Amino acid sequence: MIKFFRKIRQKLLAENKLSKYLLYAVGEIVLVVIGILIALSINNWNQTNSEKKIAENYIERLIIELNSDLNYYKSHKLRNISQITQINEIQNALNSLGINNSKEDFILKLMDVMEPFPFSPKTATYTDLVTSGNMGLIQPETIRQRIISHYNLVDQMTLHVNREIDYNWNHLHPFFNENGYFEWRNNPKISVDSTIIKKRKHFPIFELEKSSLEFKAVENNLYFRQLMLTTRSGNLDELMTSTQELIDVLNKK
Repeated sequence: MIKFFRKIRQKLLAENKLSKYLLYAVGEIVLVVIGILIALSINNWNQTNSEKKIAENYIERLIIELNSDLNYYKSHKLRNISQITQINEIQNALNSLGINNSKEDFILKLMDVMEPFPFSPKTATYTDLVTSGNMGLIQPETIRQRIISHYNLVDQMTLHVNREIDYNWNHLHPFFNENGYFEWRNNPKISVDSTIIKKRKHFPIFELEKSSLEFKAVENNLYFRQLMLTTRSGNLDELMTSTQELIDVLNKK
C-alpha cells in the first residue's frame, strides 16, 4: 500500500503537476490522521470495555461478601440478644428472685455473658478496591460514595467492638476472676473449663451482702456489660439496614 501511494506521488512530480501533488499529499495526511484517530478510538474502547469488566467483577464480589455479612450480622445479633436475656436472668437471681438451675449452671451462664465475641465482616473486596486504586472504576459516583459510606460504618462498628472486647479482657474478666466469682482454664482468653466449675462447692458471689460495695460492683459491671451489648445491637440494626440497601443498589447496577 505504501509503495502504491509512493508511485502516485512520484508520477505526479514527474508530470510537474504540483497542485495535484499537493492536493494528494493533503489527502494522504488526512487519511493518516483519520487512521490514527480510529486506532485511538479502538484502543479507548478496548480500555473502557476492560475497565467495565473489572468494575463488574468487583460489584459481583461485593454482592457476595455483603450477603455473607448480612447473614453474619443476623446471627451476631441473635447472640447479642441471648446474652442480654441471660444478664437479665442473672440480675434477677442475684436479687433473690430465684435461681432456676444449679449454682454451677448459674456461674457458667455468668461466664458466658462475659465472653466477648469478635466482629469479623468480610472486607477483602473493598480493601482491594481502595489499595489498588480501582475505586474510580465504580460508576456512577453516587454508587461509589454509597459503598465508601457503608464501609466507613463497618469500620466504626469494628472499632466499637474492639474497644468493647478490650474492656472485657482488661476490666470485667479480671474483676470477676480475681474475686473468685468464676474460674478460667489457665488463660481467660482461651476457653472455659466447665469441669472446674462443676467440682466447686464454694461460690463467693452468692455470699455477698446486697448492701456491700462488692455486690454493687457486680451489679454495675453486669449493667455495663448489658449496656455494651444493647449498644452493639442498635449498631447492628443500622449496619444490617445499610448492607441490605447497598445490596439492592448493586443488584440494580
